[in-house]
Amino acid sequence: MGTSPDDQPSMEAVDAVTDLRHLEPLDRYRGQLLDAVGRRLADGDDALVVTAAIAEANTALTRRLLTLGEVHLGPPPCRYAWLLLGSQGRGEQLLSSDQDNAIAYESPGPSDEAAAGEYLGALADLVVGGLYRAGLPRCAGGYMATNWRRPLAEFRRLFHGWIEEPEPGALMQAEVFLDVRACHGDLPIDDLEHLLHLGGTRGSFQVQMARAALAFRIPPNTLGRLRSPGASLDLKRGGTAAIVLLARLHGLAAGSSARSTVLRLRAVDGTLSPPDARDLTDAYRFLTGLQLRHQVEQVAGGLTADNLLRPDRLTSAERKQLRTALHVVRDVQEVTARRFALQTVT
Repeated sequence: MGTSPDDQPSMEAVDAVTDLRHLEPLDRYRGQLLDAVGRRLADGDDALVVTAAIAEANTALTRRLLTLGEVHLGPPPCRYAWLLLGSQGRGEQLLSSDQDNAIAYESPGPSDEAAAGEYLGALADLVVGGLYRAGLPRCAGGYMATNWRRPLAEFRRLFHGWIEEPEPGALMQAEVFLDVRACHGDLPIDDLEHLLHLGGTRGSFQVQMARAALAFRIPPNTLGRLRSPGASLDLKRGGTAAIVLLARLHGLAAGSSARSTVLRLRAVDGTLSPPDARDLTDAYRFLTGLQLRHQVEQVAGGLTADNLLRPDRLTSAERKQLRTALHVVRDVQEVTARRFALQTVT
C-alpha cells in the first residue's frame, strides 16, 4: 500500500539538512515523525497508510543523505544501487523499525576495485550514521550497508544459492532480502527481482518459507489470558510478523511481484482463499494499529518503542477484536501447514 505526495508527512528536518558536516537538524527528525504519526492516528487514518507514510519519510531521508554523501565524496567511481530491505523495502514501517539496507554495485576493473570499495564504504558510514542520528536504530543482525556491500554479480550468486539450497540457516539471510527494492543509484537490479520471482515458484523454497511463517506464533493458552492483569503480549511475534511471512509466501507462490503485505494478500488467488486473505488483511490492519498507538504513547513518554502490549489496558471490544485477529493468524497458519504438508501448528 503506497502513499500519495499529499499523504506523506512533511519532515522539516530532512529539508534542513544541506551539508553532511552539519547534521543537527536530524536531532529533530524523531520528534517531527512522532507528531505526524500521532496526528494521523488521531484523525482516524488507516494504520497501514500511516506505516507507508513512515517508510516514505525514512526513504526520503535516506535519499537526502545519499545525495549529500555524493556531493561530499564526489561522483561515485562505479554504478551502484542503495537497497532497502525488510520493512522499508515493503514500505510499511513503525516507530520501532530499525535499519535494513545494502549496496549492490557494478564490478569495476581490477585497478579500480579498491577505490570503489573505499568510496562505497565511506558512503555507507555516512548514511547509516545519519539515519542512526535521526533515530533509526542500527540493525542488530548487521543487515546494513556498512556490512553488506557486494558486486551485483555476487548478490546474484547469493540469491541463486538461497533458492537452490534453501536451508533454514540460509533462509534467515534470504528473508531479509526478499522485500528488496532500490531507492537510489543508477544500477538496475532487475536480475535480483527475477531470481526472487523464480524462487517463489520452487517447491523446496516455498516449504522453507512456510516453515518460517509457522515458527512465528503466540505461546499456547495466550488467547485465554488476554484479561490477566499485568500480562503483556508481543504483537509482532505470532501477530504482524507471522502475517508478513504468510503474505510473502503466498504472494510469491502466486507469482506476485508486489512488495507490501496487503498487495501480496490481494494477489494470492489460488494459493489462499479470498476469505482467508481478507481476514488476514483485516487482522494485519488492526494489529498494526495497536502497535502504532502503543509506540506513539511510549515514545512520547520518553521510552523506547517496542511491540509488548498489555491487553488488560484495552477495552473489552478491543480485546475481543484482538482475540479474533490472533485466531485468524493461527487458522491461516493451519491452512498453510496443510498446503505445504508441514506439521500442524501447536
